[in-house]
Amino acid sequence: MKKKLFTTLLLAGTLLSFAQETCNFGPVSDTTGMGENISSGGMYEYVGAADFDVPFGTSFAAGSVTINILKGAAGLNHVNLAFLNEEEGLPGSVIQSFDNLIPTSQVLAYNIEEGDLDTYTITVNLPAAVVLGAGKYFLRAAANGGDANGAWWEITGESQTYGMFDYGSFEDNPWGGGGYYSKVFQVLGTCTPTGEEQPEYGDVCSQGNTSNNYEGGTHFLELGQLLTLADDFVVAPNTTFYLTDFKFSALMLGTLVNATIKIRSSQFFVPGEVLYSFTNKGPDYEEFNGNRPYPGSRSDVATVSTNFKFNEPVALTAGTYFIEITPTLSFSDLMVWESTTAPAIGVFSYRSYDGGTNWVQNTGVNQVFTVGGYCTETLSTNAPQIAKVHYYPNPVKDVLQLQSQSAISKVALYTIDGREVKGYTANGTTVNMQLLSAGMYIVNVQLENGGTETFKVIKE
Repeated sequence: MKKKLFTTLLLAGTLLSFAQETCNFGPVSDTTGMGENISSGGMYEYVGAADFDVPFGTSFAAGSVTINILKGAAGLNHVNLAFLNEEEGLPGSVIQSFDNLIPTSQVLAYNIEEGDLDTYTITVNLPAAVVLGAGKYFLRAAANGGDANGAWWEITGESQTYGMFDYGSFEDNPWGGGGYYSKVFQVLGTCTPTGEEQPEYGDVCSQGNTSNNYEGGTHFLELGQLLTLADDFVVAPNTTFYLTDFKFSALMLGTLVNATIKIRSSQFFVPGEVLYSFTNKGPDYEEFNGNRPYPGSRSDVATVSTNFKFNEPVALTAGTYFIEITPTLSFSDLMVWESTTAPAIGVFSYRSYDGGTNWVQNTGVNQVFTVGGYCTETLSTNAPQIAKVHYYPNPVKDVLQLQSQSAISKVALYTIDGREVKGYTANGTTVNMQLLSAGMYIVNVQLENGGTETFKVIKE
């Protein structure tokens, strides 16, 4: 039986090679004999779109396109192509379009054992060069088949990892997609360096929480309601972290179109003030990592890692921050941010039912993610040195002892969700916690020299 996939099966474009003079972009075939309908000019109209990226510091002039198409023995009559901007993770406005292009060659790529279709590499020369600066773009394509078999844009199996999961459309319907595949194409032309140089931000660095073999997940959807999730990360003392990438691991049915991402301060280990916000940001690339069972789902779910790139690095000084994500989903009734009970950064993650105004802790779990970018040391020889507060014992049964070279002016205790605690006494160097219930507390110590220290203790 012929392997054909409906227009809801999509995948990602990827950079193949780059050179100073000639260059080309797009994913390669894995000869699985699978395709997505892009037939035009018949009873129904189908069209597909796949993304590619032009690197920073490059001006790309596209001169031709090759597309791998599953078709019958008859040659294609013509191909319709367009270059589109990427807008909020979707194919957007048209940069340049070309209709009724006659292929310059239609070469057999490989035979498919079953059915009437084989895979051909179709080459089309563009009537005019399409000049593109650095950024993400979509190639839109439809083809008029030479017989009743139509035209099917070859898609890879599950070996492609870079670029976004691609899109398709039937008739005048909006772009959609529910698969984890890449369409096979190459955009060919010339690359010219622009002379732009990236500013020096320091050394490459990253941090995050690693997977514990997909042991669980925190739901973005509860009873049809879309939730906001957040987890924390830490910028080391005397360091500026320039955040450029955020990658998170999810298990899902359907796909992610885009997401609203926010960077928040940490207010006593709870998501606080919004420092940066990115609305409906499309992914830089998505990686399909296979299917696996998930509790409560009648079918296996896809494991997907999604990376978002910030065009302008987000500069964060020493401290604790929360990264928050609210996804825009497509064809999805299940999507969870992979969680782990393994040792992780900071405190447990949080969820919000009202878009980030109120937070509920996901007790016992952290989310699987990585934040990456550049780190630079910011310690100045003229910067005041604030004495560190030493505290013991921890866990504490009755009295917590405090030591600091600078005098302590105030001590305050908070619950792990940020509520101030009553029922204790503090006299500068001791905190009597005898009457408090057992559990974890946040201790905030203010020093007379203007410094402050915040740490966690466990009351037995």
